[in-house]
Amino acid sequence: MSLATQPLSEQTAAVVARLAKLRFLVASWFWVDGLARVLWLALALCLADLLLDWLFRMDRPQRGVMLVLMLGGLGYAVYRRLARPLSARLSDDALALQVEAGNKQLGQSLISALQLARLDDIEGRGMSPVLVRQTVLTGTAAAARVPFAGILDGREFRLNCILLVLAIAAFVGLGIGIATNDSLHIWANRNLLLGDRTWPQQTYLIVERVKDGKVVFPRGEDWTQVVTVRDDSKVVPSEISIEFRRAHGRPPQAMKRTSPDSRQFDAVFNNVIEPFDFRARGGDAVTDWVRVELVEQPAVESLSLIVTPPKYAGREAEALPPGKGPYYVLAGSSLALSGKANKPLVRADLLIDGQRRPLTLKDGLEFSGQVPAEKLVPGQYVIELEDTLGLTGRRPTTFGLRQKIDREPRVRVRLIGVSGMVVPRARVPFTCRISDDFGLTLAEVRYSWRGDDVANPEGAGTIALVGAKEQLGRVEMSLDDALELAPLKIPTGSGLNFHFAAADNNDIGGPTVGKSSDFLLRVVTEEELRTDLLRREKEQRQEFERIVKNQEDLLTDSRALQAAARGAAALSPQQKDLLMQYQKRQKLVGQNTGAIAERLASIVIEVQNNRLEEAGGKLQGRLENDIIGPMREVAETLVPELTQLLDRTRRQAAEATARGQALGDTIAQQQVAVEKMQEILRHMVKSEGFQEAVNLLYEIQKAQSDVHTETNKERQERIKRILEGAGNPAPPDPKPQP
Repeated sequence: MSLATQPLSEQTAAVVARLAKLRFLVASWFWVDGLARVLWLALALCLADLLLDWLFRMDRPQRGVMLVLMLGGLGYAVYRRLARPLSARLSDDALALQVEAGNKQLGQSLISALQLARLDDIEGRGMSPVLVRQTVLTGTAAAARVPFAGILDGREFRLNCILLVLAIAAFVGLGIGIATNDSLHIWANRNLLLGDRTWPQQTYLIVERVKDGKVVFPRGEDWTQVVTVRDDSKVVPSEISIEFRRAHGRPPQAMKRTSPDSRQFDAVFNNVIEPFDFRARGGDAVTDWVRVELVEQPAVESLSLIVTPPKYAGREAEALPPGKGPYYVLAGSSLALSGKANKPLVRADLLIDGQRRPLTLKDGLEFSGQVPAEKLVPGQYVIELEDTLGLTGRRPTTFGLRQKIDREPRVRVRLIGVSGMVVPRARVPFTCRISDDFGLTLAEVRYSWRGDDVANPEGAGTIALVGAKEQLGRVEMSLDDALELAPLKIPTGSGLNFHFAAADNNDIGGPTVGKSSDFLLRVVTEEELRTDLLRREKEQRQEFERIVKNQEDLLTDSRALQAAARGAAALSPQQKDLLMQYQKRQKLVGQNTGAIAERLASIVIEVQNNRLEEAGGKLQGRLENDIIGPMREVAETLVPELTQLLDRTRRQAAEATARGQALGDTIAQQQVAVEKMQEILRHMVKSEGFQEAVNLLYEIQKAQSDVHTETNKERQERIKRILEGAGNPAPPDPKPQP
């Protein structure tokens, strides 16, 4: 009776225990099956990844994608084959149903026993306790005769175990292979660790200047990228190409070998303004993708140039205006430069004609330097900057220096009162203006002469300028003086050539000497000069005769106009035009007369400078008082009055009385002018006659002097012959008879 009264749950305890064991077996089955499938899937993925990488040489991003896909596939397999099956809780009822499904003889006795054993208050449910207990006992008894593990596929479980063991062994072998086999190690490095190992190949390429998978380009500039074939490459490809990614459809670009035997290839990327990726392909080698990053190139933001001129210039240091080159500087100057860059620098150099001069850096941004005078040469100067990335400016800052020529002193000289002929005792007046950029140290006259006398054929020398010493050191000098020819003792018949010279204070490559134009004078006798002066005076007299004739013609034409206009109320247009022509002709008479007066005045000055007469001599008095003075009166007084009278006559053409009066005054004044000019002409003729007489006297004196000289010479020769016993020369030998 005690057994009959045991709780129903105790009756099914053995069955529940067997179901729990079955649950463990099912979990083990899932573990073996899932692990085997996952491990073999991992092996298959590794093999596929190895083959893909071997065949296609995937880059790091591609290998990264493959690794993610592999891990994703394995994760899904783990979830589907392990996590999800194992996370599902198998109830006793579900297991009982599976046992009944595998053992048809049980019918539903097992599930009924389990479910009824869990019920309480059976009578309250309207069920028969005896019947319920009997059902439970029947079901447990039937289950005791059935093996629960039989519902599992033992053959498949054993196969899964074998596959699992083989998979584990394969993974162990893979690990050993990775450690010992170079190919597997390369695969693991490339695809599991995403390393940089490469597969064994005939060619290995190196993309130069790459750091951390990136290369830095200067924005907006052309960039030359170099790819090198490694030394351990067995094959050097004949060509290498560059492939692009994220470069807006840029096509592949062929690279050129830098030299026929070189292992380096280069390609130029033009005007790079946006980032992109590229890689090199050549032979069986393909490099990883390289990311191009753009940075600003180093450049000069501000620049200061200060030039210190040489000491002799006497000037302070000067700042050169930026961007206004080329700059002109004096030889012997020194240069100081300083500036600021747009980014930190590691180097700043100044290139001068290919020579590199380092500049001093301060705080990485500022640079400065000095160029001494001996190194400062004309040419193009280049400031080269290098930043912390190793980039140099593709468009460096440049400035040009040109040598500023220290010009020689400018010498301007004008001779006063001399012509091309002078006598040995003449004085040569001059006015001289000398200027220089920085200062004068010398001013003198340099002369040379060549004579006709064989005994004294030539001579040369210098003449110090009076008053120049007090003005030395200035940048401008003004001299008004005269050269005395007498101390030079130049014989007549010689040609005198001279110029004025001045030297500056240039102590570097100098001093430089400037000179005036050359002056050439012929040194002649007094007789030759007087003859030339008389010739020139005659030329002026002949010219003045033509002017007097013009004035007489004007008088005749004016009288004719007076006669034609007498009684007329107004002048005709033709008559007005005649008055205009008379006025112009009258002005021309005055101008020409004044010009002759000035030329004659220059003859007077020339007479004074050559000391042909004392001041106020007869020749000078006649020319000045009887000819030059009256000529100037005609040119400066009479002719302007006549011009005004002719103009008044023209303006009063419509008033007969006033016009007649004005024209009459004009004719009367013209008559005065004609008489005055004729008087001047008579004095000119008289002066010429006097001058001819004077010249004749000089010629007679010269002839007498020559006769006296020849007589003395002959006398001395006869005395010499007498003293030497040659007073009675032997008669000449008779001519031989034929």
